[in-house]
This record gives sequence, structure tokens and C-alpha cells, in this order.
Amino acid sequence: MKSKPILTSRQDEIFEFLKEKILVRGYGPTVREIGNEFGIRSPNGVMCHLKALEKKGLIIREPNMARAIQLTDQPISRSALASAGRLTDTNPLDALDKGEQLDFAPLFEDGENFAVTATGDALVGVHVADGDTVVLTKSKAARNGDIVLALVDGLTSVLRIYHKAANQITLEASGKSKPITSKDIQILGKAVAVIRKF
Repeated sequence: MKSKPILTSRQDEIFEFLKEKILVRGYGPTVREIGNEFGIRSPNGVMCHLKALEKKGLIIREPNMARAIQLTDQPISRSALASAGRLTDTNPLDALDKGEQLDFAPLFEDGENFAVTATGDALVGVHVADGDTVVLTKSKAARNGDIVLALVDGLTSVLRIYHKAANQITLEASGKSKPITSKDIQILGKAVAVIRKF
């Protein structure tokens, strides 16, 4: 990692602010956001600091794009992993070390998302195994084929595949478990991701 160039105290504060915003939410702040944060009333005042940071090799700015500030030495986000690209049989690891990232921030930043641990084999046919973490988004509605967390008869919470036909809701299983049919099925959330640790 190259050494950081000498910055004024204000440039250092602005650079750290840019870095934090890019790492936490995945994109840089606008000129207005920077001005508000540091009490700089003039957009030109902010631009002078950004031009200085660019000249010192710390950031890259895309012209005519409000949020297009990138760090030249892009660290890995706390919610991202380095990406080695798509693995195929013809170009394995072809994209390794290109500095690209897979950012999982949306899974964690959405206040409507929550997680449960799957148990049993009810969803093994749709690749949800015992011990997997299922990330769901809060929802009271679902479409056929959605994996849902549902409360049955006000007593039992289950992860199943939602299916509605002829005004009847069935919570289907893809493993050996039997489907569940009830007049009292409350949808609590629908699956958006599955996380598996080996």
C-alpha cells in the first residue's frame, strides 16, 4: 500500500468522510452533502478540496456525475468480499485480483430484513439445508413459489414455499415434510438470500 500524501487537516477530514461513506453505503457523498457536513457554503469550496484530493492521487471523479467519487486505493467494504469474477470451465479465476467487489450491504442495510436459521429438510429441494441462514424481508404478502416464513394457526412458525390456488393457501415442502394447509396462515416475511457456512 502506497504512503498517504501530505494533506491539510480539512482535506484529511473530507477524505476520511468520503472513505466512510463509500465503505458503509457503497457510493460517495454529493458535493452538497460534503458542504453540509463541513459547513462549506459554496459548492466551489467543496470542489477545490475534491480537486486537491484528486491531484494528490487519493480519489478519482467521473465528470458530470453527482456521486461518482471513487477511492484510488479502494479498501474492501465491511459488507463486501473481493470478487474473483464468474467461474466458468473455460476461464477459471480469470478475473482474480481485478479489485472488483461483491457488495452484500443491501442485505444488512435494509431495516426490513431479518434472518432465521433453517432446520430440517423441508426446503432441501430448493437448496435450503438444515443450518442455513435465510435472510428475509418483512412482508405480509407473497407470490406463488416464494419461500416464506409463516405463522400457522397463531402457534407455529415455518419456512415453506408459498402456493395459493382457488382461495386456499398451501405451504409446500420440497423435502419429505408434508404440505401445510390452514385457514390461519400469516406471512411474516419472504426470502431474499440464503447464507451457508461450510
